[in-house]
Amino acid sequence: MKKIVLVLLTMLMLFTLFLGVLRENVVKASETYRAEALIEKEASQKVIILQVGKTSFTVNGVTNTLDSPPIIKNSITLVPIRAIIEALGGSVDWNDTEKMVTVTLKDTTLIIWINKPQAQVAAPLLILRWIDESNHKVVPEIINGRTMLPIRFITENLGCDVQWDGTKNTITITYPKPSSATIADGDNLLLGNPSNALHSVSSPDNYLMDQTYYVVSYNRDRGEPNWVSWYLGSSSLGSTDRSNDFRADPSLPSGWYQVQATSYSGSGFDRGHNCPSGDRTSSIAANSSTFLMTNMIPQAPNNNQHTWANFENYLRSLVQQGDEVYIVMGSYGEGGTGSKSYQTTIDNGHVTVPAHIWKVAVVLPDGDNDLSRITETTRVIAIDTPNTNSIDSKWQTYLTSVNDIEKATGYDLLSNVSVSIQKVIEAKVDSGN
Repeated sequence: MKKIVLVLLTMLMLFTLFLGVLRENVVKASETYRAEALIEKEASQKVIILQVGKTSFTVNGVTNTLDSPPIIKNSITLVPIRAIIEALGGSVDWNDTEKMVTVTLKDTTLIIWINKPQAQVAAPLLILRWIDESNHKVVPEIINGRTMLPIRFITENLGCDVQWDGTKNTITITYPKPSSATIADGDNLLLGNPSNALHSVSSPDNYLMDQTYYVVSYNRDRGEPNWVSWYLGSSSLGSTDRSNDFRADPSLPSGWYQVQATSYSGSGFDRGHNCPSGDRTSSIAANSSTFLMTNMIPQAPNNNQHTWANFENYLRSLVQQGDEVYIVMGSYGEGGTGSKSYQTTIDNGHVTVPAHIWKVAVVLPDGDNDLSRITETTRVIAIDTPNTNSIDSKWQTYLTSVNDIEKATGYDLLSNVSVSIQKVIEAKVDSGN
């Protein structure tokens, strides 16, 4: 009997071991599959950049040609769509009798009629949608013999992300739309990638840089960030002293101009941090990272040392009181007034002096599952300041809405937040209290 029990126990142990090995192999295979799928998705992702008034456009950095340039009519960008859809791997059919365009990309089909404000979207259910919910007069048109369709409506309904840069009149289309799934609390990009920046030399004016302690969209031609995004919580703060080790960023791609620690000298502008030194005092490495010149903009001294410093101190005080904050800061436009004079560039034209400097802060009580805790009542503080030395020291003077900053920049600042919640919190202007 003892032998039988011993044999059974041995068999049970071997079976348990087998199950453990099997489960481990299944997990590894699943992780490998997910990793390979992610790599495949990234490799197949297409980024198309068009410019109003120009027939040339790029697909992942390769130049192509439209048969007529994009135009803006009634605040809507219209383009000859065929070349764009075919570049994405889709197809376009024209029915001359019904003056109807059928656009297909994978499992989605759009049916659009010339001079009609609604279109059919099948993905896979058939839905009738307004081309522009806020303006029912927006319709596809035939202009100079070319069929011109509203680019945002078409591409967003096909699963693309669309970004408009009003300073350059460019449209950036990313397909498939970058996923925001499984974002960890404290992630510097928890709110989203406002301009769909890419870590690719084919995107020199929207170059994604993960600096560990914050994330940057760097603009090579401006010599400064478009925006910087970071998390501020109790774990971000400590007793580390300010390192003051301003320096060029050696991680920029080979051949790109590196702004130096002395590039702002004598200009009348401060080396203004985007992610502040004071927000990264948990370690020497964290604090030192904020002194890379890819984190700096030419900032009027009174803006930097008073208005901006006051707002930074206020946000840190919220963290000390038990909150955590997700922050995006950036600048736009050209031309500011420092302690000496008005200037549009410094450093022999290598660095643009921005006209406006903005910041958006999403405030949450300490907790878990941060993204899911952003609701219609969540506090969002947005300010937009002129880059001048005559600025008011009270940051509350410059309170605005996220919507207004998005209109000025063309960014989608809270893209990872559900659209219904965005509509509410992005329209609010905080009280500043």
